[in-house]
Amino acid sequence: MKKYLFMLVALLTMSTAAFAQKGVTGFGINGAYDDWNGQFGIGVKLQYGFIDQLRGDLSTDLFFKKYDISMVDVNGNLHYVVPVADKFNIYPLAGLNIAFFNHDIPTRLGVNLGGGLEYFITDAVKIGGEAKYIVSDNGFSRFGATIGVTFLF
Repeated sequence: MKKYLFMLVALLTMSTAAFAQKGVTGFGINGAYDDWNGQFGIGVKLQYGFIDQLRGDLSTDLFFKKYDISMVDVNGNLHYVVPVADKFNIYPLAGLNIAFFNHDIPTRLGVNLGGGLEYFITDAVKIGGEAKYIVSDNGFSRFGATIGVTFLF
């Protein structure tokens, strides 16, 4: 038992380089899925580390037209980054969502609740994915997921 506890502490100690890192900015591209209309899309995101564990994330996803409906999601989230192994982080997320449509569907406002994970390929490139539940007005709540790559600078 002591051996496993020691290994866990050692892994957490070695993983401090994979934190959000204060002042580090990231730009990412991703694929996206939204279960409201079963739509797939593409997106971009911008991240900024406020402190070592807390990161801001602004993103937008363009969902391809399905049943003559297309959607654009704009998100502003906060991530609390937790290193779990060398080069590997997980994070819960919370934030705001605005969904725009090309039809007579009104703009929807919502709250994002979810989490993600990321793996550092190099010190400047990471891959990751996240899943979130979007609690929205007028019963428009839905599930969304993304997977992509982020470049740090």
